[in-house]
Amino acid sequence: MISSDSPCKQNRSRRGGLASVFSLDPRGLAGLVTRALAFLCLATLLSAMVAAADPRSEPVAIVSDDFDQWSWEPITYSMRQSGRKQLKAGKQLPFEYRGPLYRRARGFTLQTGRMVEGAGAFKGQSMLLAGCQVGLHGRYSKLVAAGTRYRYEVSLRGEGTFHFRAWVGANNPATGEFRWLGFPDLVKIQATESWKTHQGEFQLPEFETATFKLPAKSSAAIVVQEGDEVVVDDFTIWSLKTE
Repeated sequence: MISSDSPCKQNRSRRGGLASVFSLDPRGLAGLVTRALAFLCLATLLSAMVAAADPRSEPVAIVSDDFDQWSWEPITYSMRQSGRKQLKAGKQLPFEYRGPLYRRARGFTLQTGRMVEGAGAFKGQSMLLAGCQVGLHGRYSKLVAAGTRYRYEVSLRGEGTFHFRAWVGANNPATGEFRWLGFPDLVKIQATESWKTHQGEFQLPEFETATFKLPAKSSAAIVVQEGDEVVVDDFTIWSLKTE
């Protein structure tokens, strides 16, 4: 026999129980809304932090030259030939040499300018360029893509103009013929007597490519014309965005 006062047999009203579940106190509703808004704000903040931490969303440094490391390398046959002609014409060679060796900035495959240190340098060591171009073969080879924006920063002093110039060539897919399309200055800055850091953006100009097809990337070089002397340091280029 089961007693009539057993809990499982108590005759309670169900309507009151359901009403207590589905009824909302206004203060409780406000608390739920506040917590929901706080959660949405936190989720938005976390998404922004993840996007900022994603390396794909940040500019990519494709050139970072501080010219602090130099080494002595053997003078090549072509350097000897051109160097003799320059010396015979009474010109100074754009690079330092000692016997069969010449000094070159680390990271470059061919001759660079002269090393500058001490009070004449921006910091550490810098590179003096006079009547020469550097980096076309090796350092800045196949560097600049069409349709991509780049940001640069460079510190300069001296007399004359700093050029960062592209060598844009293309091939005719039908005949295999190669043609130079142009040599645009991507960066052109007049140096000042004292050190100054310059910043800006550049993009490869558009060329007529109906017949000749551009390569994926074009080469570039630092160019300082004959008669100019420019000291360069902390040259950095970042790839920003493909149009």
